[in-house]
Amino acid sequence: MFFNLLPMLVNSAFTIMGASQQQKVLKANAAWQRYESQLNFEYEKQKRLTAQTKLLSQQRAAGAASGAVVGTGSSLLAMQADMEEFENDMWFLEKGLFAETQATNAALAGEIASSTYQAGSSLLSGYMKYDQQQKLLKIAEEQGTG
Repeated sequence: MFFNLLPMLVNSAFTIMGASQQQKVLKANAAWQRYESQLNFEYEKQKRLTAQTKLLSQQRAAGAASGAVVGTGSSLLAMQADMEEFENDMWFLEKGLFAETQATNAALAGEIASSTYQAGSSLLSGYMKYDQQQKLLKIAEEQGTG
C-alpha cells in the first residue's frame, strides 16, 4: 500500500517545492520592478526639478535685465503659473508611480494565485489518480478472489 502511495507523495512534494520556488521568483521580479519604477521616478523628479530651477533663474535674470522688480506684476504671475504647473506635474508623476506600483502588486497577486491554483490542481489530480488506482486494485482483488 505504501509503495503505491510513494509516487503520489513524491510528485506532491515536487509540485509544492516548484510552486514555492516559482512564487519566490515572482516576488523577486515584482520587487525589482518596484525598485526600477522608484529609480525612474526619482530620476524624472530630479530632472524636472533641475529644469524648473533653471526656468525660475532665467525668469529672475530676465526680470532683472529689464529693470522689473521681481515680486510685482506680470513676472510674479508668470513664475507662479510655472510653479503651479510644476507642482501639478510632480503630483501626476507621484500618482503615476503609485499606479505603476499597484499594477505590479496586482499582477504579482494574480500570478501567485495562479501558481497556487496550479499546484493545488496538480495535487488534486494526483490524489484522484491514486484513488482511482486503489479502486481498480480493490475491484481486481475482489474479482480475483470471487
